[in-house]
Amino acid sequence: MGTVTQRRPCTIHRPLLEPDGYLIGAGGTGPASGWYGSSAAWQVNLLAAARRRYGDGVQLELGMGELTCRHVGLEVRGRRMLIPVAIRFYAQPRYHCFGLPPQDYPLVFADPDAASPHRFLNDALCLYYPKDPPDLRWTSDRGLASLLDLIEAHLFFEEYWRRTGGLHRGLWLGDEAPHGIPGRAA
Repeated sequence: MGTVTQRRPCTIHRPLLEPDGYLIGAGGTGPASGWYGSSAAWQVNLLAAARRRYGDGVQLELGMGELTCRHVGLEVRGRRMLIPVAIRFYAQPRYHCFGLPPQDYPLVFADPDAASPHRFLNDALCLYYPKDPPDLRWTSDRGLASLLDLIEAHLFFEEYWRRTGGLHRGLWLGDEAPHGIPGRAA
């Protein structure tokens, strides 16, 4: 699993929220009960390979309608320090999932405030184009280890991009997509 292989837009947008803070069109007034993230079976499938590889370096925190997976720190080529990662899954995301199931479109945070051409306005990593077919993007059935591999590659691409000029014609080594969803205002 790598980065996007088709040249399609990344999604950079502001979420459409109701005045009470919930996503427009989400239905309901709060996090759903019985959601995928609270399922022990779903958590075991998500974590299995990651726990084998990273042991206790991967932890889960279950909150009301939110599941956060934390990695103590990925080793990224070109970086001296480990980079901690937080992956947030939501029962009712407060951001657009563009038709994807929420478990296949978590928010991923790492290396806060680092310059990058592929981050959302909230500083989450933009890892893949949500309209690509499943074989070109991460899905939760592939497990957390494969998402961490994708995150590690993305962080390396960011580092390389910054070292080769960043906003001044830096080189992105991975496949990339232009930003925005065709036919949709950001």
